[in-house]
Amino acid sequence: MTNVLVLETYAEVYRDALRGEFHDLEIQVANSANVATVNFAEVDVLIAFGMGVTDTLFTRMPGLKWVQSLATGVDHFLRSKTLPAGVILTSGRGMHGPAMRETVLHLMLSVSHDSNRLVADKTARRWERRPWPLLAGKTAAVIGTGVAGSAIGAALQALGMRVVGISGTPRDVDGFDVVLPRQELTKVAADADYLVNVLPADAVNLNLIGRKVFAAMRPRAYFINVGRGETVDEAALIEALEQRRIAGAGLDVFATEPLPAASLLWEMPHVFIAPHIGGLFEEYAQMAMPLIIRNMRAFRSGQTDEMINKVDRSRAATAETQP
Repeated sequence: MTNVLVLETYAEVYRDALRGEFHDLEIQVANSANVATVNFAEVDVLIAFGMGVTDTLFTRMPGLKWVQSLATGVDHFLRSKTLPAGVILTSGRGMHGPAMRETVLHLMLSVSHDSNRLVADKTARRWERRPWPLLAGKTAAVIGTGVAGSAIGAALQALGMRVVGISGTPRDVDGFDVVLPRQELTKVAADADYLVNVLPADAVNLNLIGRKVFAAMRPRAYFINVGRGETVDEAALIEALEQRRIAGAGLDVFATEPLPAASLLWEMPHVFIAPHIGGLFEEYAQMAMPLIIRNMRAFRSGQTDEMINKVDRSRAATAETQP
């Protein structure tokens, strides 16, 4: 019998959906890795987001055969030193386009409309009318041209924006007027009204967006981050914001999460903050289950070559060691 551990805040939702499809699964649920009632030694399959998974956890699951990430990015799993090489790793790639494009639009409109000030006006019962800049006619540079990046680009094009993509593998992609190599990032940033980051935290992306990029941006430009906080030199971002070298930022992800109370980002009126909720939409489990069910059927029938979103961990490991 296959023993599945669903490690997630809303684990029971996934458990109930799995039981509706597979009546003979042994399913354990946990909201954190510290739950004492879980028999980790029996686990064959782990379904989880990567953020709460530790190296210690994998040492407690000697029979683990497959990890289904609920997130698109699997960087948390790839960085693990104790996840055995033979364990299959599959991602949640393909379902985050709608959520990411709506999150980016929310952040872009929040900074362009100065929503922080509007909230302050409401609290003070102050009626003050101010003009705001249109997105139409502006240029957005999107760093990352995968499923989420393409969905974001298409949404921005529909609003009348010119959209430039930055990719490690430049090619024609729906949603972009042009896609350029990452070597052109600084040049593209200099021409953008909005610089949007959608990158995962692979080793090649760590601190990719730093002082050089922020120095190239125009004083009226905004930085939007829905990728991973580790891809940004946060000290350089804070410096650029403090010195008003850029107009502001809309941030859903941070180098350290939760964002420390001492962070200067909390105090900046031209920074709009969301607590990493870009992928925390109500329909998440509903959208994830078809992928999980398909992979579960293939896994249980021994046809693991038919599982989708399989991560080539050997290639990923090679990428992690590249400068």
